[in-house]
Amino acid sequence: MTQRVRFDHLYEAGKRSTRQAILLGLFIVLLGLIFWFTGERRLAELVWFVFFVPAIGFVKIWTRTKTLLTFNDVPDYRRLVWYEYCSGMAVIVIFCMLIVSLLLRPEQANVLILVVALNLFAWISSSKLDQKLANVDPEHVTHQVYERGKVGFF
Repeated sequence: MTQRVRFDHLYEAGKRSTRQAILLGLFIVLLGLIFWFTGERRLAELVWFVFFVPAIGFVKIWTRTKTLLTFNDVPDYRRLVWYEYCSGMAVIVIFCMLIVSLLLRPEQANVLILVVALNLFAWISSSKLDQKLANVDPEHVTHQVYERGKVGFF
């Protein structure tokens, strides 16, 4: 499968997952509003901050992983795709734990430094895994190619 065909599949899957993420996000916001107006303000904050961003991230990461796994059956390629998925999920779980600790103990604002460091680590590791995927499979659509292709410069 050529890189252009893969890009088209990834792009369509991305659009589909964005629609799913928006619907899930609306559900979470509405659930939080219900808690807010029934007097459960702490629970509403927990729902908004702990479920909203991670749920959207999960939908996007899962869709990308499923799509990438259809492109190549080479074990090294599949292993790297799963590593990328696991690292993304680990970031989401750690993000949730840090936000919960920040909501329960607001005086510990230095936790935000950990969130920033974690996101920096995730960005670097994702970039390295993407480069390794391109080495294993020359037709792999890297993040850079995908971002250029979305604006019409494929």
